[in-house]
Amino acid sequence: MKQALLRRTGNLEVVEAPPPECPPRGVVVAMQAAAICRTDIKMVRKGQKDLVLPRIPGHEGVGEIVQSDDARFTAGTRVAIYPGVFCGKCSACMAGQTSRCRDLRICGFNEDGFFRTLISFTEDKLHALVPIPRYIDPSRVVMAEPLACCINALSKFRDLQRGAALVIGAGAVGSLFAALLKSHGFCDVVVADRDPGRLAQELPPRVIPLNVSGRPLHECVKDPGLAGRVDFMADACPGGLAWPFWEIMKPGGCVSFFSGHDPDDALSVIDLNMLHYRELTLAGAYGCNLSDFQSAVELLIAGSVDLSFFEPRRLPLHELMAGMEMLERHETKKVIITEF
Repeated sequence: MKQALLRRTGNLEVVEAPPPECPPRGVVVAMQAAAICRTDIKMVRKGQKDLVLPRIPGHEGVGEIVQSDDARFTAGTRVAIYPGVFCGKCSACMAGQTSRCRDLRICGFNEDGFFRTLISFTEDKLHALVPIPRYIDPSRVVMAEPLACCINALSKFRDLQRGAALVIGAGAVGSLFAALLKSHGFCDVVVADRDPGRLAQELPPRVIPLNVSGRPLHECVKDPGLAGRVDFMADACPGGLAWPFWEIMKPGGCVSFFSGHDPDDALSVIDLNMLHYRELTLAGAYGCNLSDFQSAVELLIAGSVDLSFFEPRRLPLHELMAGMEMLERHETKKVIITEF
């Protein structure tokens, strides 16, 4: 079998490895689709706070069970794979907040991930496998993990009004987040980006693109008439909220700190009085819970969130690095490894 191995920052190789044996009461999954995330690229180029090396990257995946010693899973069952490895016993896990597990480990970060031919799952990790129908194209469900992260972000807000929404960043996750917002009934969904090329391709139908190159973002949002009426905002790129975003929020609006902040960028000083008087709600979101992932899989199977606007490139595992370079050059918004 083959696996992509990140030995150290900047050194990613596809190497041969012995195939895994089926664990007692466990299964072996043959990978059918594994999508490249921008975080994978960050790990290869710069590292990441949760990354432990050496590591097999990849945390968005779908596969098929080829060996099983568990009655719940038969060979031939197709599964979407939740990348979180959690204890199931701490207070966070007991409350369904698996992404906050005290002992959380993440495939592709500090557990080996999905860029490999075969993966064995021990009995205590079978919760990660969510069965999907065989008639569903694996590439249709492989983005369940980033969709689940968006679902997790929305779940932080109890009184979310569905008027106007603004997503900062028109990459894969920003486009996906916009699709989720449209499926949730938001009237106007605006996606802002500095790159007109990203705004011109692979956006959901009926989403409003906003080119913010050359002018401060808070001035650009006045063009589509958003000033003072944004009910929900999320950053889908580093530094997406490093500007006076509170100036355009509707009273009672909600802001999701969805993307990490680049430590090299200056932090904005938030006007706490504006948050106070406008009764704005701010919440961070990192990763997703198992329940979010299960919901994302169900939405994608049902077609409730339509991602057909994506035009992903499909590559074999040995071209993984070439796929990352395609994403860096903005040639496409998503690359999926489909040959292992």
